Amino acid sequence: MNPYILATLLMGLGLGTTITFASSHWLLAWMGLEMNTLAIIPLMAQHHHPRAVEATTKYFLTQATAA
Repeated sequence: MNPYILATLLMGLGLGTTITFASSHWLLAWMGLEMNTLAIIPLMAQHHHPRAVEATTKYFLTQATAA
């Protein structure tokens, strides 16, 4: 994975966590959690192992169903 993309995803993950912890409104907390989801899915599929891809797909489908 490109180092710039990896850095962007990790910064997005940190920003989403910070927004979630610092939020005082449910909408802001939800936005932080969605940012975490969008950042963690590519990081989970980074390794091209069948189990990593399977776990990523299951996580995405569960998140999509819950949203």
